[in-house]
Amino acid sequence: MAGWIENWQNTKRKKRFETIYGVELPDECRAQESGRVVSPGRFVLRFPYWKHAKADGTKDRRKKENEMIYPESVLWIGSFRIICEQPALLLRLAKQLRAQGWEIDLCKEEREKARRRREEWSESFADITLQKLIRRFERDPIRFETYCATLFEKLGYTVTQTPASNDGGFDLRLERDGALFGLVECKLYQPSSKISRPVVQKLVGANELFQAPHLLIVTTSSFTKEAASFARCTHVQMVDGQALLALIESIAQKEEVPDPGVVELEAEDLRRCFPLDFEEVFQ
Repeated sequence: MAGWIENWQNTKRKKRFETIYGVELPDECRAQESGRVVSPGRFVLRFPYWKHAKADGTKDRRKKENEMIYPESVLWIGSFRIICEQPALLLRLAKQLRAQGWEIDLCKEEREKARRRREEWSESFADITLQKLIRRFERDPIRFETYCATLFEKLGYTVTQTPASNDGGFDLRLERDGALFGLVECKLYQPSSKISRPVVQKLVGANELFQAPHLLIVTTSSFTKEAASFARCTHVQMVDGQALLALIESIAQKEEVPDPGVVELEAEDLRRCFPLDFEEVFQ
């Protein structure tokens, strides 16, 4: 009986929350209320971990009765306290509330990502060279794609970065005034490794589905003769290393250190917070 009453009360609290904030709470979330009002909202993400873990966070198989612990992530807003064992769901809820106009402070992981991006962005304008760019991003080329996305944002485009697992021939989708403007492929190459024709062909092939009016390849290197010839024939704009440096310098001249823009946590950011051997389906 007590469990039934608690479920009934939780359902009522969730409905009140949804009425006030215009956001539907997932079934996996519980709602609590108190007399304390929290404004602006804030939230804490907590991630699964092994009861007995090795130094790298993976399961210590020497221990018996080892299990995954699921701590609760919590969001506070107004008089509500929203609890969920799935950090990805709580992050999604925070984003939905922000989209509705409710003020939600950055969580620890968002602040850390913003700090890293500001530092990285600031350093990118200090006597920048191609080798500095390559050294900065060579261990994680996805960050180079994010860097290029920020450059295009500063040029006035709305940019969508494709998931790291997607190998569809392009990395960035550019929009202007709500309409598709172009597709961009980003390649972090050493100057000795030139962009070959197949890279250009793959981008052109990907555009058969999207029909974007502009196609661009941005690289820290250059293009082979065959790639350059094919790019000109297919109207693909080539942004080689020198053109990339010129683009960075032109943006740097507009303001001392451009703000890197809004930083949001993505699924890939959350995955890094889970144990490496976490095998459950990531939502």
